[in-house]
Amino acid sequence: MRKSIFTLAISGLTIFGSTMAQMGARIDQYYLDRSVLIPAAIGESEEGYATIIYNKLFTDIPGSPQHTVLNMAMPLPQKNTSFGLFYMKENIAFSEMHNAYATYDYRIQLGADINLNLAVSAGVLSQNFDATKAVYYDENDDKITALMFSPPVVRADLRASLYLSSEKFYGGFSVTRLPRPHFDYTYYNYAAGYDLQTQANALLGYNSVIDDNFTLKPSFHFNMYNWDYMYFQGNVSIDFKDVMWVGFGMNNLFQAGVNAGFKPQDDILVGYSYTVPNGEQRGLLGPMHEFTAKIGFSALGGGSRNKDGDGDGIGSDFDGDGSAMMENERTYKEAIVKSYEDMENFGLGHDSSGIKLPPIPKLNPELGHYLVSGLHSSEEKANEQIKQLYMKDVIAFKFYDMRNKSYYVFVKRYNTEKEANKGEFYYEGSVPRVWVREIHK
Repeated sequence: MRKSIFTLAISGLTIFGSTMAQMGARIDQYYLDRSVLIPAAIGESEEGYATIIYNKLFTDIPGSPQHTVLNMAMPLPQKNTSFGLFYMKENIAFSEMHNAYATYDYRIQLGADINLNLAVSAGVLSQNFDATKAVYYDENDDKITALMFSPPVVRADLRASLYLSSEKFYGGFSVTRLPRPHFDYTYYNYAAGYDLQTQANALLGYNSVIDDNFTLKPSFHFNMYNWDYMYFQGNVSIDFKDVMWVGFGMNNLFQAGVNAGFKPQDDILVGYSYTVPNGEQRGLLGPMHEFTAKIGFSALGGGSRNKDGDGDGIGSDFDGDGSAMMENERTYKEAIVKSYEDMENFGLGHDSSGIKLPPIPKLNPELGHYLVSGLHSSEEKANEQIKQLYMKDVIAFKFYDMRNKSYYVFVKRYNTEKEANKGEFYYEGSVPRVWVREIHK
């Protein structure tokens, strides 16, 4: 056999008699869309999006692994519910594996800004082999022949995952290939077969605000196969105003790399990572490249959970008698809004595009009990929610909390906790998931 054993070894396929094991895919920019590894993370998003990932590992070796991923999150108008679609193609030497899943996610609010997401995914795995890409040492190798000429094999698969998140931190865990799918290949009297390994993924991350412009974002990914072999990697990025970032990553194999990305406009981001093996492996294997693009549906003219009914505390359409005004019924009027009172004076029934929301001073807000519907790390996101609430005929404004360096969107301020609790009951039909935030000395 001339090259087939070497090709199989580097591709992650190792044959021992009639048993073959395949390792899983590697994604370096996991932090740009956490739901690629932890499906329950789709429930974190307040609007639909699609992520595309392509990478090529060890580029100096013919037939080295490459992965193409399409991942979609679709939050629905129903409260706390999201659906996802995931597809990945793994090309490794002469093997091609297709992974396709549909995910259902349910979100449980544990605190003012802490959510727990639980998800289940069902799908199929399909594997086939391309005989034109194989090079033999021995053309009579019966196991390779069985792999080459058998038709594609399809197996059902299940995944389960959970994801805990807030504005400052996130963590998640998932287990895939729960049924341990078995693949059999036969060609005349030749046979080969193997069980896919169960995979477990864990993610941990934290957002540490340095100042008004920069945020430090360390994250870690742990991947275990059959609860035995563990692979882990870490990355730390410095983010500038949620517009661009640069980072450094390393894994337990001492393969280090750099990554960078930017947002050319709201709801669109692109990222790139470049990783090199350690030591002698560098010249033998070659570098790794990965490209990522994430596109929010609103950037394509689509909707979001916020616009359809649930997100950052935004509820169903409401104008006091059960329905908000249609967009074509609204008049255009401009106003520079610097306070909640300015929003009230602006009045309802206008187009939200006329609302100008300049930056607010980063000072301690007025004391009182605020009925809060959203918490944001950026003022732009707070402005978006204020306008989205307005289109549902709910007056809202914002304040800045210097203790956690975050922007709160509130629908009312009260002097006492008793009044705030009454207000919470009043608003819960139009603004789900509101909570009381007390500002005191």
